[in-house]
Amino acid sequence: MEKSLKEIKELLNLLTKNNFALFPRVKDPEKRLRKLFSELKPHLDRKRKAWVDKVLKLLDTYPQMTQEQQKRFLRELHSVITLKFTTEEIEKAREKELPPKERVVAAGKNLKRAPKLYPIEAFFQPVEKIKGITAKRVNRLKKLGIESVIDAIYYLPFRYEDRTTVTKMAQLKPDREQLVKGKVTAISQIKTKNGKELLKVTLYDKTGAVSLIFLNKKVFGYYKLLFEKAKKLGKEVLAYGKVKRSTSGFTIYHPEVEVLEPGRLEKLGRILPIYHCAEGLKQTTVRRDIHFVVEKVLPFMPEYLPEKIRKRQKLLEAAEAFWRVHFPSDEKPEELQTFRSPPQRRVIFDELFLFQLALALHRQKVKRERGIAFPVTEELIEEFKKALPFKLTGAQERVLKEIVEDMKKPEPMNRLVQGDVGSGKTVVAAAAAFFAAKSGYQTAVMAPTEILANQHYKKFKEFLKPYGITVGLLTGSMTKREKETVYRAIKEGVIKVVVGTHALIQEGVEFKNLGLVVIDEQHRFGVKQRVELKKKGKMPDVLVMTATPIPRTLAMTAYGDLDVSVIDELPAGRKPVKTEILFSDELPKLVKRLKEELQKGNRAYIVYPLVEESEKLELKAATEMHHFWSEKLKPYRVGLLHGKMKQEEKDKVMEAFKRGEFQVLVSTTVIEVGVDVPEATVMVIEHAERFGLAQLHQLRGRVGRGDRQSYCYLVTSREVGEEAIKRLKVLESTNDGFKIAEADLAFRGPGEIFGTRQSGLGDFKVADLRRDYDILKEARREAMELIKENPELNGLEELKKLMKFRFGEKFDLVEVG
Repeated sequence: MEKSLKEIKELLNLLTKNNFALFPRVKDPEKRLRKLFSELKPHLDRKRKAWVDKVLKLLDTYPQMTQEQQKRFLRELHSVITLKFTTEEIEKAREKELPPKERVVAAGKNLKRAPKLYPIEAFFQPVEKIKGITAKRVNRLKKLGIESVIDAIYYLPFRYEDRTTVTKMAQLKPDREQLVKGKVTAISQIKTKNGKELLKVTLYDKTGAVSLIFLNKKVFGYYKLLFEKAKKLGKEVLAYGKVKRSTSGFTIYHPEVEVLEPGRLEKLGRILPIYHCAEGLKQTTVRRDIHFVVEKVLPFMPEYLPEKIRKRQKLLEAAEAFWRVHFPSDEKPEELQTFRSPPQRRVIFDELFLFQLALALHRQKVKRERGIAFPVTEELIEEFKKALPFKLTGAQERVLKEIVEDMKKPEPMNRLVQGDVGSGKTVVAAAAAFFAAKSGYQTAVMAPTEILANQHYKKFKEFLKPYGITVGLLTGSMTKREKETVYRAIKEGVIKVVVGTHALIQEGVEFKNLGLVVIDEQHRFGVKQRVELKKKGKMPDVLVMTATPIPRTLAMTAYGDLDVSVIDELPAGRKPVKTEILFSDELPKLVKRLKEELQKGNRAYIVYPLVEESEKLELKAATEMHHFWSEKLKPYRVGLLHGKMKQEEKDKVMEAFKRGEFQVLVSTTVIEVGVDVPEATVMVIEHAERFGLAQLHQLRGRVGRGDRQSYCYLVTSREVGEEAIKRLKVLESTNDGFKIAEADLAFRGPGEIFGTRQSGLGDFKVADLRRDYDILKEARREAMELIKENPELNGLEELKKLMKFRFGEKFDLVEVG
């Protein structure tokens, strides 16, 4: 299937490339396409088969079509094949229609519990303390990063080799390791052209046949005897190995082989754990070493989870769970591969529960610290709202209430406000700054870039001007003299609200009375910067804002020390942006749509990923394309904005676009944040595959800021891979920033998204935040409940010791208990 699909895509790419440049040279493409689609059809699900039937009928009429009709047909064919025919989607749909596969399962190895269990700290000892372990084995384990006994227990398989599920020979897939079962129909010793000998055995199973090939002459005698005996007695044979496809059919070289005799299987009929290896170590050696430790120590492992949590969550005992992860027997292979089997669930739950417990204790410790109790009254809240030029949304009102409740308490506020693009977080932060100023305290607002700092400065000034509250700006590009003036005004308390970049945490900055810290786009800062800024005051309240929605999983881990508020409602009258993937050869369609919008008096952005032409990446640069679009969109005026411009130039261009002096803005990604033009209704993103999902969502958020219907066009070439199309389809299917953040996390992983903020999350040995959200939710709930019932964890010594061993240092909990 993969081969036919790949060839169809390659041929369609060739035909449609560069606006059908090679189309005249390709003779009778319909003949090749008919052959390839006929080969592909048997491997498809019912829905796709029906579509292929229609395509085959149209291919019969292809020679009678005009050249324009042929091009349109090929273009549409290419779009459907690219967007709807990924190998993964086809296989999933096909699997649903197939009957369940047969399994052959050998007897498993059971855990025998010791009469006396050890205390948990015995498992924190170095591996060399294990009775009977050799120095060589210890050194090999250390190469894997295993120092303590519990490290070895937690060194879990990252995948499994399923040697239990039998694949019918008609359903074999090339280049995959599979188990086949069949009767021996032929055994022959053959001499190859180059004079070497091989042993070839044919297995048959009513749906087809497979050849087993052995090249090592030393084993010929043993295998000949084994297969001849099986053939004579009519017994079935199991063979496991990587399947290859050749002109003569399917072949497995050097398979693992056993005659099927129930109760006597040794190598097959098992699920084999596969571990990560270090350089110079083989899989079999690593497996043997881990199993040696596990077999020695797990019989003595105590249970440390409270019984009622175990029962409520329907969890196995700890020792049993670890044993079955290392020695799976009757687990379902598909559950093991997706880390959803009962033993894996227990191990994942443990890790997340211990982490959440440590987090809850840390939060408890922070709550005991003395902060500022701001005297925020209802009158003060109404005074702020009265001067606003708009009415707050229900979500803004709710979040404001949560912030006010926190500010009134004597302990420091640590709150994260998440809100999608354009949901109105700034006004909520400005309200908090207003309450702080009215209580005699200063506010520091830190943004990751000068563009965003300037934007916040303007917004805060606008919101706080009616009350005579002085707002100052401090950024790295200011002159020494300008900075010193601002430093003085901050120190003397003249500036009540100071907005800035990293410059705010430099040594020269001294506050008279800092009471509130607002940090925007937190994931771009390390934890260190947050701490540095907090040090500028005496336990100030902290408000973290982010427009890049944080996946729920990370809000519970990387941001678990913060209370979370969500602004999940757009201002009244806003319509969701309609998003569509367009291919770069569909330019006439794009130009038509742009002109339709411009005729209505609307405006448009056209965004490119690079500033200057780069031969290497073949990207159209914003400067080059400015001329192109000026021609295409006449009589409308087109402006240009890019990162190489000075700040003043950028501001001039943006102001002119806002005033409508030109209707289209060709730009690089500097418009990602800090731009608000309600008349802009179209966002065209060229080379969309080059941007991350979160960045695309941010760019899309620049339109749809008024009450008019807005559109976003993701332009990409027909040659991009399946992965890129899959990512763009996420954006096409939803406007929900939280769903997009989850998808981005799944594509890229937490480390790439959150940098330094993510540093402690690598501590998870088993849990995967992208995969285990449901378990994380339960673990968090149970941890919170336990801390509420038993804040000091009295009587849970084993649990407390294990938690401190795993996560104590990270949360500075060494003194707990």
